[in-house]
Amino acid sequence: MKKILLSILAGLACIAGLASNVHARIYIPVDQPSDKKFPIAITELVGSGNLADEIPSIIKNDLTLSGYFEVIPDTAFLDHGTGLTSDKINFAQWTAIEAGALVKGSIEKSGGKVTIQLKLFDPYSAQMLVGKEYSADVKDKRSIAHRFSDEIMLALTGVRGIFNTKIAYSAVTGKGNKGIYIMDVDGEDNQRITKGGTLDMGPSWSPDGGRLVYASFLKGNPEIFQAELGTGKITQLTRNSNTNITPAYYTDGSTIYFAESLGNSTELFSMSGGKERQLTQAGGINIAPRFTKDGATMVFSSTRPGRLHVYRQPVGGGEAKRLTFVGVHNDSPDISPDSSKIVFCGQDTGTFDIFVMNSDGTNIQRLTIESGSNEHPRWSPDGRFITFSSTRDGTSAVYMMRSDGSNQARISKGNGSLPDWGPWIK
Repeated sequence: MKKILLSILAGLACIAGLASNVHARIYIPVDQPSDKKFPIAITELVGSGNLADEIPSIIKNDLTLSGYFEVIPDTAFLDHGTGLTSDKINFAQWTAIEAGALVKGSIEKSGGKVTIQLKLFDPYSAQMLVGKEYSADVKDKRSIAHRFSDEIMLALTGVRGIFNTKIAYSAVTGKGNKGIYIMDVDGEDNQRITKGGTLDMGPSWSPDGGRLVYASFLKGNPEIFQAELGTGKITQLTRNSNTNITPAYYTDGSTIYFAESLGNSTELFSMSGGKERQLTQAGGINIAPRFTKDGATMVFSSTRPGRLHVYRQPVGGGEAKRLTFVGVHNDSPDISPDSSKIVFCGQDTGTFDIFVMNSDGTNIQRLTIESGSNEHPRWSPDGRFITFSSTRDGTSAVYMMRSDGSNQARISKGNGSLPDWGPWIK
């Protein structure tokens, strides 16, 4: 994945000659209530062709998905001028419709290449907040739009956006078969990673975004495999003929943690350099390891109390602490990038729902309710969003929401389950 995105970014030359103003002001607090949305106007680009409208449409969809913005409809615009500089824009007509921010730009196409200028203005101060120029192949238009959506998020919230990241997931490919896919955050640019007619499930990203590990029945029993996204190379990692599931990379990017059946129990193991090491000897079922960003702490699920509950444990050794005490099953925990929150799926009635709690197990809050079965939540790299799978539309599909449970939206175009949110690519 890293090589794929690096090749795209290499073609997106951001021209230094375009000014960019840096402001300390935060227009949208990260913890702003979800019912207060920031009004933004996004105009069609100056230029001809479908791209003049397509680029703004992608940005509009990104910002709507974020749940932070109210995109003002084009029909409300009073200023239809083509000016792209502060002295050519009638800002009074944008403040008249209460636009808190304004996006304008231009596009020039020559053969298979495009040059795109995109600018973000504060209509009330009549100042440009961000100005970027991109030169790239036409095929990279989606990455350009997503990159500028990220710039808008950074300028207005003070935190980098996540729209140029990817989400990996499992999807049904035929009777009894599933494959591993990756897609943009808006569900577009869907790419199949595994090709075999077998059951591949539970992808997990490497810290550098260049690889995925997953469980596959390719050899009969579920073993752990690794896919290198830049080359397409698939490597089998485990060869123990047991049941191997729920793999995850440790923060060093080279060690894999996973659950392995041992006959009477399922225990957590690590693998580095092809060598397995057993980590738990608790009996019962121990699955779904995930880690804090600094690698110091692991969260996982265990049936030590009789049913699945969420635990946390120091990676270097130490006692496992039980965090959940209510519900029938609590599974698939994931700890936020700042280590302050843990999200997980829990079953307290007939279906699973998504819950979030403090990292010490206090203040559990339900994020989904009466909307099918909701499972396998994973944080976005900025900690503001959660992706998960849900059956609310009749079949399992991939969704996203804000970390407070608001703005729940389906993002996968087809079926999907067991999603994992990829990292920022440097």
